[in-house]
Amino acid sequence: MSGRADAWMASGGIGVVVTRIVNVGQRGAHVRAYDDSVKSDSAQRNSVPAADGSINRTLRVLSAVCEHGPITLSGLSSITGLTPPTLLRMLRLMRDEGFAAQDEDRKWHATMLMWRLGCAVNDSIGVHKATDRILRELTERIDETVVFATYEDGWLTYAGQAEPDKPVRTHIPLGGHYGALETVTGHAVLAWLTRVEIEKIVEAQAVTAYTPQARQALFQELVGVAQRGWASGTGDRWPGVWGAAAAVFNHRGRPVGAIGVSVPGSGVPDNATAIAAEVVTAAARLSAELGGPARLPITPLLAPTR
Repeated sequence: MSGRADAWMASGGIGVVVTRIVNVGQRGAHVRAYDDSVKSDSAQRNSVPAADGSINRTLRVLSAVCEHGPITLSGLSSITGLTPPTLLRMLRLMRDEGFAAQDEDRKWHATMLMWRLGCAVNDSIGVHKATDRILRELTERIDETVVFATYEDGWLTYAGQAEPDKPVRTHIPLGGHYGALETVTGHAVLAWLTRVEIEKIVEAQAVTAYTPQARQALFQELVGVAQRGWASGTGDRWPGVWGAAAAVFNHRGRPVGAIGVSVPGSGVPDNATAIAAEVVTAAARLSAELGGPARLPITPLLAPTR
């Protein structure tokens, strides 16, 4: 796997920019780490008595409309287990209060009021604050530099960072913008894209032409990333950094970025699997903050080809 991790090795006041990436074929620990990351949250939610009656049902319906809309009454009925007449009464109430609307094709969807409320919540609790908190806690656990990179249209932008307090560490500048093909964080995201999306990225970013064999090898590698739950490697261009990364998902189970770690050294660290498991746990926590799935989604790369 090719990749990039910009790093500054602070030793005696001398800064050196380095880059590395290689495959680490470790398997197994990621699922346990990912699942354990949400057990405590789930246990807390399950310990709280659910609201009774129509308020509880109405909130469930509103959540379903936000997550699955535009959607028909029958579709909502399948999701919520409520009858169409009951749903219609609730939806009309939501419509009157400005939370939902019906399309010309009779499908229901949330209004921009929900968006404004979501923005207000984001301002009050701060997704960036959550990201910074999770990154700081991860750094405290593994004593290495960690980052959060956002994903958009084949590119990763480093938007958050936390560094340990030690003389030799990596430093990744915020705002760095790199193609998904050339970064470990990028490969962590690519593993949950479709073949068509990946093909477009390859065509746009590959420095040299990808042969059919090279493309097949890339897809196989990404399937392995999805099965492990994390991407990892050491760099090709500059020696000195090993990295691992795990994707972060939104409420629809789509990757929106990745949390990654950079470890200075001449090769794969002895505790690479343990570090990667911590990264997966942190990514799962951030996914939960964004309303993402409690378990790793199934990669589209395992879907049958037509």
